[in-house]
Order: sequence, then structure tokens, then C-alpha cells
Amino acid sequence: MAATTGGRMTDTVIDSSGLALAARLDLVARTAVTGLLSGLHPSPFFGSSVEYADHRPYTPSDELRMVDWKLLAKTDRLFVKLHEDQTNTRVTVILDASRSMDFSGGEGPTKFEYGRFLAASLCHLALRQNDAAGVATFDHAVRAFVPPRSAGRHFHAILETLAAATPGTDTSLGTVLREVAGRLPRRGIVVLVSDLLDDPDALGTGLGLLRHRRHDLIVLHLVDPAERTFPWEKPTRFRDAEGEGRLVANPRHVRAAYLERFARFCERVRSACLERAIAYEQIGTDTPYAEALATFLARRARAG
Repeated sequence: MAATTGGRMTDTVIDSSGLALAARLDLVARTAVTGLLSGLHPSPFFGSSVEYADHRPYTPSDELRMVDWKLLAKTDRLFVKLHEDQTNTRVTVILDASRSMDFSGGEGPTKFEYGRFLAASLCHLALRQNDAAGVATFDHAVRAFVPPRSAGRHFHAILETLAAATPGTDTSLGTVLREVAGRLPRRGIVVLVSDLLDDPDALGTGLGLLRHRRHDLIVLHLVDPAERTFPWEKPTRFRDAEGEGRLVANPRHVRAAYLERFARFCERVRSACLERAIAYEQIGTDTPYAEALATFLARRARAG
């Protein structure tokens, strides 16, 4: 399997454990999506473009679903919408593979493990709808990039890329989002899956660039339950999630200050998204994948 890194093609060799992980990613993704779609209305969650540039008079060969019924009510004449883009949507999932994602405060998955399964499920969902899907992994730079495609075996390339990825160094969201913007010449849906542990201003700048290029942006903010509750009781040595710092502290003495700062941080990243009309969803890694997807897609549907 080959993935692009740093603008060049590089061979990625996956050993037997990596192949087993790819098979498990495939199984979890298909199971989550099947459970999600079971019993739901079959209309697509991503789907083809609904934006249109103009109208033309209706002809007998046109499909009725293309008629602008609102315009008919106003003018008593039949017109057909001319869409800007009749191709299916291109969905690119950008997965954070930085050092801070390699964290679990309990027996559940690390943020990276959870994000990897979530990314696989999103790509499978897109491909199931005949959309094009792609994936990128990053820390302080893009480490692997599979461009969006809808070919039959493309999902295997995505799974192998996700299986080969491991948490790396510190993150640089602003730099990475600028690089991703340069690799996506056509607009589409871009889903960022990350714990967002970086400067919220840099995040906002990077997201703003993608938004300026007319991408539909979604931010899935992964949070471990321990990050929300700070459950430790005994004196503990804490390590900087994105650096080399170490600190021994009594959790009882610092819990209130930590929870206040964490809440402020979450509000800053949420505001950075909402100020730019970007969909934002915080997801706890103790939430089942299918449930997380269902909640996010329900919010997206309600938002129009």
C-alpha cells in the first residue's frame, strides 16, 4: 500500500499485527455504520451538492425532483435548478496522531485508538453513500495522506493507512491545516478528529483558511473521561501531554484549578469553530462509536 507523505509517494509496509488491526478497523467500521443506519431514513448524510447557481425552464425529460417548487408557487412556471456541482461529496477525515492522543485515563481506548475507529467509520459511511473518502494523519506535520476517491478498493488503502499510524510528536494544528488546504484543490467536507490540544488561536486561523476555500468543516473534539473529571486522589507525577514537562502534585489541591482551565479551553476551541460557522461536536471516548456518530449526524441534520 502506498500513501503520500510530504508530497511524495512512500511505501508503507504493514506487518501481520498491522494487517490484523486493519481487519478489526474494517469490522468495527462496518458494524458501527450498519447499526447506525439500521431503521433510519435512507437519505444520505453527506450526499451530493445542494447548492445551485441558476435556473432554466423545465423540459419533459427532466426529473421532477429537480423542479424548484418554491419558484413554481411564485411564478406559476416550472424551472429546474442548475447545480454548481453534481458530483458526489469528497469527504476527507484528518486524524490527530500527536503525542497527546496516546492517552487513556482508565481501561478504555486511548484517544488515538478511538479516533482511528471513528475515522474508519466515517470513511466507510461516506463510501457507502457513493461519496469519495480520504484520510490524513498528522502530528506537527501531515504524516500520511490518502486523497479522496470512491473506487471499490479504496477503503482498504484508508484502513491500511490508519493501521500503520502511531502517535508521534507534538502537534501544530495551524501548520497542518494549512498543508491540508493546499492538498485539497476541490472543495468538500473536511472532518478534523482531534483532542485539539494546541493554541486555539492557531486552530482558528487554520480552520479559517479551509473555510475561506469553501470547505464544509466539521470538528470532532475527542475528550477522555479523566480529562473531564480529574479523578486522581493520591500524589501523582503528571507529564505534559504535548511537551517534556513533569510535575508532582496532590490532585486534591489542583483539581478545581485544572477543571476551570480545561472548561475555559474547551469553550475557546468551541467558540473558534462557531465564530466561523464550523460544526463542532465534543465526544467522550467512553461513548460507543455508533452512538457518537448517530449523535453527531442527528445534530448535523437538525442544523440543515
